[in-house]
Amino acid sequence: MLKLEFKKIKFMNILLVSLIIPLLANAFGLINYLGNKETLTNQWQSLWTQVSLFYFSFFYIPLIAIVIASLWETEHKAGLKFIRLSPKKNMAFVIAKLILAFIIICLCQIYFIILFYLGGKYIGNFSSIDFSIYFYYIGISILLALPIIGIFGSLAIRIKSFGITVLLSSIFTIFGFATAFRSLKIVGLSFLAIEANNFRYINAHDFGLLTLFAAIELIIFLYLSNKFLKYENK
Repeated sequence: MLKLEFKKIKFMNILLVSLIIPLLANAFGLINYLGNKETLTNQWQSLWTQVSLFYFSFFYIPLIAIVIASLWETEHKAGLKFIRLSPKKNMAFVIAKLILAFIIICLCQIYFIILFYLGGKYIGNFSSIDFSIYFYYIGISILLALPIIGIFGSLAIRIKSFGITVLLSSIFTIFGFATAFRSLKIVGLSFLAIEANNFRYINAHDFGLLTLFAAIELIIFLYLSNKFLKYENK
């Protein structure tokens, strides 16, 4: 299934988004850091708080939504004929697109932290770095991307408009931000954004809740994706 999905993917569209959004987040964060160097005195840590603020708070969820919506846009343009004519079950297509989107997001996160390092090293002229906590945040951000992929995967099946799906991702980002400020774990990535901006490790209890909510949300929206796809195929 993944080989088939790779053949259908529009690499140029996804490549542009995957390159531009992490770059913009790093650029905004770096500019903000350079403009406030007199108060931001901890070099790598200070730069991370600025970069992560822009990326995890405003850019990351829309990036995920754009990637998954792009994968489903190909199916809608073909009238879902690839799925209708295939002997494979609908869920196989849902899972394949989820895995493909997850792989793309993993690559985006690796690219993001490389940009962060290059900005600090060659523009900020910082000294050596211990990547431990940064890899920690990136690892959790990849894990918590799964329920968001599931949510927008189901929406992308039901809502054929690419633009509306992206608009909903912006609204969802605002909702996540509001819940995270109330210390709710409903949108794990938004909660992570606050913790990363404050350079804190997530305690075991909160991490357990984040994982639980993520698993429940993923299961629910995979089920809905399967139901929506059956409805669309009638």
